[in-house]
This record gives sequence, C-alpha cells and structure tokens, in this order.
Amino acid sequence: MAGKAGKKKSKIGLIIGLVVLLLLIAAGAVAGLAFTGKINIPGITPKKKPIPPLAPAAKTEDAPAPKVEPKKEEAPPPEEPAPTTKVVDKKGAQKLAEVWNEMPADGLLKVTEKWKPSDLALVLNEMDSEKVAQLLVLMKPDQASKVSQELKRVASLVPIEAQ
Repeated sequence: MAGKAGKKKSKIGLIIGLVVLLLLIAAGAVAGLAFTGKINIPGITPKKKPIPPLAPAAKTEDAPAPKVEPKKEEAPPPEEPAPTTKVVDKKGAQKLAEVWNEMPADGLLKVTEKWKPSDLALVLNEMDSEKVAQLLVLMKPDQASKVSQELKRVASLVPIEAQ
C-alpha cells in the first residue's frame, strides 16, 4: 500500500512540475515577443523607429533624360509658422464669467459692445449657456454672428498639454 501512495504522489508532482514548466515557457515566449516588438506590452515593447521613405524607382533607359538647368540660388524653405493657438488665462475668463452671470443681459450688452469677438468668446465660453443666449439675442445680428462663430472656434480648441 505504501508503494501505491508514493507512485500517486510522484505522478501528481510530475503533473504539477509540467504545468509550472509550461507556464514558464509561455511567460518567456510572451516576454520575448514583447522585447522584440512582435506584440505590444507598454513598458516592455521598445519604441518603433521611424521608417525612412523609399528611394524612387530607377528610371529605364527608354525615358528621355530630363533637362538639367543650372542651379539658381534658392531661398531657404519658409519656416513653419509657430502654433496659432496661444495660452489664455482661463482663470481670468472664469472669474469674469462668474460676475457676468449675475448681471442682467441688457446691462451686459452695454459692457460688451466694444469687445472683440475673440476676447468676448473666451469669457462667454465659461458662462451659463442661458445667459449667453440672452446676450446674443440682444446683440446686433452681425455682431452676434461673429461672436457665435468665435464661440464655436474657442469651444473646439484642444488645450496643449504642458511639455
């Protein structure tokens, strides 16, 4: 009887050992694939290097040779313009919006008459939409249209994260 119990324990130990071995092999395979970039695991997978563009295909002899003009002094390529979005003091717009939300719309109309649509939209974007709607109704149609367009633009801007 003692012999059967010993054989049973050794079979269980063998099965457990094989399962652990298979798990280690699988984990090693996954880690190897991640380190080589075959699968993406954040923190393990290396960053991909940018692929350079392919060289143009070689031309055949049948095509006529292009004319070679003497090189003229070329102006340097124009620099890319800086981003057109600027960091805006959002805190100031929020504080002013709090005050304007408490004012009657006709009084607010007098205050904002000479404001540029771009500046006005920054504050209106932070205000209650009902108050903004009341103000837009009281504005001249041309001014209300320009402010509305600017509000749309301001509301669709995605803030640039601090780098």
